[in-house]
Amino acid sequence: METLKQSAITAISQLPDTANINDIIVVLYQIKREKEIVNQTEDKPVSCYDLAKDYIGCIEGPEDLSTNKAYMEGFGL
Repeated sequence: METLKQSAITAISQLPDTANINDIIVVLYQIKREKEIVNQTEDKPVSCYDLAKDYIGCIEGPEDLSTNKAYMEGFGL
């Protein structure tokens, strides 16, 4: 079984030479999330919220598209 350090080194070494620090951070974060999911026991279910909670609020935009019908124009409403 590959260690966390080995996984990180492998993933980073596969990045192109033009990769910047943000690319490396993204790779490390993905490895972290994968390890967390693998380490959870089968009898403890993982919710969609648990998987997405680190991404909630990470982009700008309206808080809830469903509250303003103008945002839903063209989607059959």
